[in-house]
Amino acid sequence: MHVDPDATPAQAVRRPASPTAWRRTLLAGFVIQLLLILFVTAIGLQQLRMTADNLSTVVDVHMKKLGLTKTMMIAARERTISMFRLARSEDPFERDEMFMQFNSSGSQFAQARVALLNMPLSERERELIVLQGQLTGIAMPIQTQIVEMLRNDFNREAEEEVLANAIPAQNSVLAVLVELDAETQKIALAASRKAHGAHEVARFWMYLLSGIALLLGVFVAGVVMYYTNRVSREREHLATHDTLTGLPNRMLFMDRLEQSLIRAQRRETLVGVMFIDLDRFKRVNDTLGHACGDQLICEVAKRLQAVTRAEDIVARLGGDEFVVVIDAAKINQILQVVEKTLAMVSEPYRIAGREIFSSCSIGVSVYPNDGTDAGSLLKNADTAMYTAKGSGRNRFQLYDAAMNAMAEERLQLETELHYALERNEFVFHYQPQLNLETGRIEGVEALLRWNKPDKGLLSPALFLSMLEETGGIVSVGRSLLLAACHQTADWHAAGFTDLDVAVNVSSKEFWHETLIDNVRDALAQSGLPPQSLQLELTEGIFMEDVDAAVVRILALKALGVAVAIDDFGTGYSSLAHLKRFPLDVLKIDRFFVKDLPNARASEALISSILALCRGLNLGTVAEGVETRAQLESLRMLGCRIVQGYFVSRPVPAEQILALLGHDWLQEFGHIREARRGSAV
Repeated sequence: MHVDPDATPAQAVRRPASPTAWRRTLLAGFVIQLLLILFVTAIGLQQLRMTADNLSTVVDVHMKKLGLTKTMMIAARERTISMFRLARSEDPFERDEMFMQFNSSGSQFAQARVALLNMPLSERERELIVLQGQLTGIAMPIQTQIVEMLRNDFNREAEEEVLANAIPAQNSVLAVLVELDAETQKIALAASRKAHGAHEVARFWMYLLSGIALLLGVFVAGVVMYYTNRVSREREHLATHDTLTGLPNRMLFMDRLEQSLIRAQRRETLVGVMFIDLDRFKRVNDTLGHACGDQLICEVAKRLQAVTRAEDIVARLGGDEFVVVIDAAKINQILQVVEKTLAMVSEPYRIAGREIFSSCSIGVSVYPNDGTDAGSLLKNADTAMYTAKGSGRNRFQLYDAAMNAMAEERLQLETELHYALERNEFVFHYQPQLNLETGRIEGVEALLRWNKPDKGLLSPALFLSMLEETGGIVSVGRSLLLAACHQTADWHAAGFTDLDVAVNVSSKEFWHETLIDNVRDALAQSGLPPQSLQLELTEGIFMEDVDAAVVRILALKALGVAVAIDDFGTGYSSLAHLKRFPLDVLKIDRFFVKDLPNARASEALISSILALCRGLNLGTVAEGVETRAQLESLRMLGCRIVQGYFVSRPVPAEQILALLGHDWLQEFGHIREARRGSAV
């Protein structure tokens, strides 16, 4: 699928919705539904509580008031009946019983009245109670008089008094009590109706809110179903597409490649697989940040889509690796797309307000020549890509069967590298540095070797780059730095106290956060004086971050160690850098030494470098001295210290003692005599 070349990455790629968006939506729906259910429950409980309170009021208050009113009425009647029977009774025992019943009814009446007064009463009820109290106050003296008559056996007069005064007075009290009972019943009925109304309101709200909760539940269920389907589609998209570029990922790519192979087999056509890897992409991430790196990846994805046809497959395997699959009738059609891709990717990019140049290495495998299945075609294209990258980058490489053997050998070597440090297979060989003025070995350079059991000593050129790629160089460098310091301390103990050791530090080691601690620990554990340790750095290390490099070198200098710049003159050499960096030694590269003494330009350059170092108070070491003529030429130019195969190849530590005791001045005397004799 093609995109508009002028579109932004956001326009060119439709990103799937964030997984957190639908999760938050679902969570919000469930929370709302839960809150509504809690609200419905709270309202319902409140209404039920109100209903219960009303019913409790009806039962506990109004019914109790009714009961007390009834008790007062019954007690008043019984008191009147007891008084009447008492007046007509002649039996003393019966009269005693009537007296007790009369008094008991009076007590019940009084208790019921006191209890009723303590109950919540309406204004009318309270008026009736007060009226009853007044009438009772009138009836009580009459009843007391009748009781006294009965006690004095004036039965006839007592009976007449009962009929004439007591019963009418008590009837007045009963009339008020009847009215009080009616009023109490009326209030109780009103309270009961109120409780019933509250119950109806509660039931209405329960039904209403339950219906709303049901509707909301249906709505949330619909949202859940919608987002579930959407999530399924997004998960399927995420499982088959790259989230950054929107291109097919490895899984979808392999499926589509298989389909392309089936079509090619049926049509008897070719299928080209282009494995594309960006060159030095890590530098963009390290210098500009991952956000700019991601933007560059998106721009490359757009260009790959623009340079291919709609039916071609463009996929991102991860990191800075892309794959393009092309259906073609002839190999030339595939190569045309490869060349267009190289040109398109190499054009400048505008990212974060600055212009960036990038390139890519492409490996190409072709069906059916280089494989008949998707796995082998992708593997072979990957192998060809690494060959292209190793050949200088910004180029393409067609797959060749011989590459597999090389790739397998490299893979085996990488595997064995992981175990080499555990097996103590990494060792240092030491190459002497000769002082031409004193004729003595002034220092040694520690050079890494891999003592591989099945192949013997391997040069760093065969494994050092892999060691740096895997990051193992940091642990190897830390271990060997400690070994070099211990070995030099042993030579000091043997009497060679002026001997220095130079140890190379790679870029990964230099920028690793443990560098300063590693150097400090190596010096402390070995007891080697800091001034006897020299760390050699290449110019390329400084260029990664000049300001940070200066700070780190100053931290090393604070430990007391010397810092040398290796291979001077072949990289990013700059006089301004020599002035800025706090260096101690400058090593002249073998490139300037190899043509001595027959190259006047080399002599002039070396002479200038030596003069510059004298002015900056820097020491110098000339590398790559392989002949007597080169050594004598350097001595005549004023170079104090030389290093190379003519003096000695790198040798194991146990062979250095013999070289330290060698009388080099006497041998140089023979050289000078020979030159004088030839001049005569």
